[in-house]
Amino acid sequence: MIKWVATVKRPPTMAADELRRWWLGKHAPIAKRLPGLKKYVVSLTLAIGEEEPKYDGIAELWFDSVDDLGKALHSPVFTELRNDIDEHKIIVTRIFTEEHFIV
Repeated sequence: MIKWVATVKRPPTMAADELRRWWLGKHAPIAKRLPGLKKYVVSLTLAIGEEEPKYDGIAELWFDSVDDLGKALHSPVFTELRNDIDEHKIIVTRIFTEEHFIV
C-alpha cells in the first residue's frame, strides 16, 4: 500500500476553526474524488498546552500502487486540489511512503 502523507499549516491570517471548516467542508470533498484513492483520513491538531502546534493537521491518502498515485497526481482533481490550497495560502508538506505493518 502506498501512502501520501501531508502536513498542513494555515496562514497567520486564518483562524483554526476556519481551517477546519475549509478542510472538512470544501477541500476533503474534492480530495475524495482523486482517482484510485482507497482511503483518506484527516487528523486535526488538538490545542493542548500553551505552545502553538507546528502543524494544524495531517492528511493520509492511500493508493494500491505507485502507478495509481501517479494517476491521481496527474489528474484534473489534483489540479483542483492544488488550486484550492494555493487560493487559501495553506502550507503543505508532502511525503510519499510505502506502508510496513508492524502491529
